[in-house]
Amino acid sequence: MIQLKNVCAGYEGKEVLHNICVNFPEGKITAIVGPNGCGKSTLIKSLVRINPHTSGEIFVKNKNIKDYSSKELAQQIAYVAQNKQIPDISVLKMVLHGRFPYLSYPRRYGKEDLEIARQALDWAGLSDLENELVSHLSGGMQQKVYIAMALAQDSQAILMDEPTTYLDISHQLRLMEMIKQLAEKGKTVVLVLHDLSQAFRIADEVIVLKEGSALSAGTPLQVFESGKLEEAFGVTIERVETKSGWHYISQL
Repeated sequence: MIQLKNVCAGYEGKEVLHNICVNFPEGKITAIVGPNGCGKSTLIKSLVRINPHTSGEIFVKNKNIKDYSSKELAQQIAYVAQNKQIPDISVLKMVLHGRFPYLSYPRRYGKEDLEIARQALDWAGLSDLENELVSHLSGGMQQKVYIAMALAQDSQAILMDEPTTYLDISHQLRLMEMIKQLAEKGKTVVLVLHDLSQAFRIADEVIVLKEGSALSAGTPLQVFESGKLEEAFGVTIERVETKSGWHYISQL
């Protein structure tokens, strides 16, 4: 669904990404991994033009993203940032923000918008909390609200930058199940993750970045066998089979 051809991008005049050529397939989960500062966040921000690419081409559904208006692009791609401001508004109003790309000014929600927002809340298990203030919820519940908002945006692709940050293990596991369900709905899901084992367990495709370049891209097994993880992180990666599937263990 999303294709990058020789993409370079950065910020404040500094090039961070160098000639990136990768694809994000429809109905699949793609994890982007790499050491700190390698350009993971810059990559997904370039897909929603927060950090516009400086050269190369990005296509969404075979259309150059430069040819999309902001509203049209938001109808195709939803973005869940790592660091988010938590407003003092109700859960329902927060999720309704996902309908902004479909509204003209002044924004007035219609019956369909409310139905879609409440369907997203129900899917995320938040229906009983629609009148609660987002700021009063736990970190895990707040993350669910933002994912529900992204779902209400009704886009084909959902990008999440470090979605498990600050979540305890139970909320991480629940979130991973929600992400799998999004892919099962046919969504293109792109995750930036620090936890290699988590990334390799959930992803259909993995992209390894180092210093702004894509070292490897493919299935978890293909990337593991490429040896590029060791090159990117400077550690030894072992693959161990368990009852719950393959686990990837790193050590110096």
